[in-house]
Amino acid sequence: MSVAKEIEEKLSTLLAEKDEQITTLSRENKILREELEILKRGLFGRKTERLSPGQLGLYLSDETEQDEDVSAEQIADTGKKKSKGHGRSPFSNDAVRDPVDLDVPSEERACSCCGKEMQLIGEEITERGHHVAAKIVVRRYVKRKYACPDGHAVRTAEAPAAVIDRGKYEGSVYAYVTVSKYCDHIPLNRLSGIFKRSGVHLPKQTMWDMLVTVDELVAQPVLKQMRSEVLESGVLHADETPVPVCNEDGKGSRKGYVWAWRAPGGDEPDRSLVQFTLTRERHGPKKMLGKWAGTLITDGYSGFDEVVRENGITRAGCWAHARRKYKDALDVGSKDAARVLVHLQRLFWIERAMKKRVESRREGTEQLVALRADVRARLSRRVIGRIYRAADELMARRSTLPKSKLGKALGYIFNQRGPLEVFLEDPRIEIHNNDAERDLRHIIVGRNNWMVFASPRGGEVASRLYSLMLSCKHAGVDPQAYIEDVLMRVSTTPAREIASLTPWAWATAHQAAVTAS
Repeated sequence: MSVAKEIEEKLSTLLAEKDEQITTLSRENKILREELEILKRGLFGRKTERLSPGQLGLYLSDETEQDEDVSAEQIADTGKKKSKGHGRSPFSNDAVRDPVDLDVPSEERACSCCGKEMQLIGEEITERGHHVAAKIVVRRYVKRKYACPDGHAVRTAEAPAAVIDRGKYEGSVYAYVTVSKYCDHIPLNRLSGIFKRSGVHLPKQTMWDMLVTVDELVAQPVLKQMRSEVLESGVLHADETPVPVCNEDGKGSRKGYVWAWRAPGGDEPDRSLVQFTLTRERHGPKKMLGKWAGTLITDGYSGFDEVVRENGITRAGCWAHARRKYKDALDVGSKDAARVLVHLQRLFWIERAMKKRVESRREGTEQLVALRADVRARLSRRVIGRIYRAADELMARRSTLPKSKLGKALGYIFNQRGPLEVFLEDPRIEIHNNDAERDLRHIIVGRNNWMVFASPRGGEVASRLYSLMLSCKHAGVDPQAYIEDVLMRVSTTPAREIASLTPWAWATAHQAAVTAS
């Protein structure tokens, strides 16, 4: 072989290696640019995942397959749209009124024309909101004592029952601290400062002891009943999020997890439970679900796989997670993501239209399930077919990198295709897991304030009290009134009647009492 030929082969090999390196670096550069764009949008961009048809149309060519089915507006069939009201809304009828009588001074009641004294002819009422700052009022119980004249006995009036023996604070304070911490997300050190401004010294440790008392007296016994009722549902939503937890030795922190479990109530309030674990492993779902078997709506997390397999659970996927991945790909410049996203948006428009129709006709869950069974078979199934045809076309392109945002979005819907299509056969379920995510969002807002669970036990107490707060929210119950009432009743309520103390049962009883009065 000549020297020239040998040099030519070496150069060819070297060029091929360089071309491969350039291709690899170009792919890595594209993926890193996408990650950077996602981070920038997370910091400065809009958080909404919704897109209008006009927005997506900017990315689509004329050849893109279009829907020719009945429009979402026709499904809704709500007639004329109601115009939004303007002006100030009145105060609620349930708001406390503090009457303030105003009168014209007596020296000004004479008529300026004839001098005669004016007569009262009516009243005008103006209402303005007035803020009363939170404060602790010391209730001083004066217990009268009676004695027998002959010294046989002494009898003293009994004070109302206390939360704990020789307790310094009444149930209303326990309830206020609980709601402030786990509903309004006020850290205990800030709450201590608020009390201090009103002249009350309430240390952080004292308030923590109060929270533990509410947990032991109310949350633990009531949550046993709540869990059994939640697991009576044939459908559950589940999701999880990480939370930092301080180590028990006080040195450093570790990652714990909060799990949200939500049972759709249909025409009744939804029921939520929050669970805390120190790991993200399968033990959390197994401990919560026990032998439960039904339809579980989750994202693609593999930690549910074992309990799904052992219990024979039907696992349904979340189309909101899929849409989010395509929206991320679109945001970082993958215009081809719109070819799938337009059909995903169509799927959500159909679901919203069905709910809108049922609400406009003032129908219930039974009518919604029947409508879903019909519309999903006729329209949603076609949309699913279009989603996967568009995804197949994009997957076949050499320009689609598996590790890119678009590649990951495509991989997600193909890997999760079975769970994602469960909703087509089960009209009871939603096509997304947003309800459980909303429950977790409540906790995430709090996490931004309190930053870290002070201990694993703190995480367990918090999860149980969050369960009460969320279930009160779903039931339309004032959590402070609920905690204060149940705190004083739970010790005298027989175990067989503990179901009457769940937030949804308490709401029903309270509403019945209001109606009767």
